[in-house]
Amino acid sequence: MAINLVKGQRVEIGLSKLIVEMGWKVNPNAKPPYDLDASTFLLRANGEIGVEEDFVFYGSCKTIDTPDGKRPVSNDGSVLGSVDDLGDDDDNTGEGNEEIEVDLSKTNALIDQIIFTASIYWEKGAPSEKYNFGQVRNAFIRIYNAANGEEILRYDLDEDFSIETAVEFGRLYKRNGQWKFEAIGTGQKAGLGEYLNKYN
Repeated sequence: MAINLVKGQRVEIGLSKLIVEMGWKVNPNAKPPYDLDASTFLLRANGEIGVEEDFVFYGSCKTIDTPDGKRPVSNDGSVLGSVDDLGDDDDNTGEGNEEIEVDLSKTNALIDQIIFTASIYWEKGAPSEKYNFGQVRNAFIRIYNAANGEEILRYDLDEDFSIETAVEFGRLYKRNGQWKFEAIGTGQKAGLGEYLNKYN
């Protein structure tokens, strides 16, 4: 049975191959239309990425070809990001999700945190003040066992991020050689760029 977490709660993972799903529901009447994207940061002990490829997102410089399309991948190959736009709302229900594959057995020994974020993308020149997570509901992050599809944990973000344009859903972190997950649920006003400044 999956463990339902609350903000700040931590739990040991006990697996190496995981599927991390991040999902949400955007108000279908939101104007202008919203595009949410998942991003992952692989951090070293100093709390920063060591190389550019350890920021895994839709515009990553390192990708691999898959049957679904090009997918971003981390420098060590341990994190395989979602296909851009694959999880976007295509049926006007407002629902979207992105899946990230993680193989902790491949993680560079220098990596001790993997951060999972989602941010709102807007086109250059668009009025950014019109975008915020206040139009986003039912956001969640859940982790599956990649071997059998069993859900092992879930965290539902119930905060109203009315001024934030990017949110950190959760993180995997290593302590004494063991990987654990922490439910985070904090936002940033300045979008993905603020996380880039924080972790770069």
